[in-house]
Amino acid sequence: MQLKKRAQEVLNDRSQLIKEFSELQPEHPFAVANQHMLELSEQTSWGATGVLSMTGVMWWALNLSVDLAYPHTVIFNATGGPDFDFAIFTSVVTGYFMVDPSTLGGEYQFTLEAVAGGLGEVVFSLYDMNWSQIASFTGVVAGASVTPNLTGTGTLTYN
Repeated sequence: MQLKKRAQEVLNDRSQLIKEFSELQPEHPFAVANQHMLELSEQTSWGATGVLSMTGVMWWALNLSVDLAYPHTVIFNATGGPDFDFAIFTSVVTGYFMVDPSTLGGEYQFTLEAVAGGLGEVVFSLYDMNWSQIASFTGVVAGASVTPNLTGTGTLTYN
């Protein structure tokens, strides 16, 4: 329950930042691309819980696998490097999709922040190729990670 509360806090913080930016620069491409974030409600966001794992030193691989309403899942895989990262962890994550996940598939961008030495926190966000945010997940890292700000692209599958 604490993890779900933290995921909601992350979503609220991100939505507030987008709102503030959009008020200052309503015509900016970032504000236009993320307009849907300003209209989010429990009726327009889809909750999901699952596992995020990552391994690598400079060259890395990550996998996000989350469950939606049974029997549906979303799987996101990405590899990349070289980057400033060291990661060997698995994390239970919970969060939200800001768009209907059944409409998703193909290549997407992501950001990941994870710092842990045994236990820590991970924040993982998905974006379309125009940097419009489509999902946000938060979890507790069990493992080791020094990945302060990783970005990349990967493939998402909705089942």
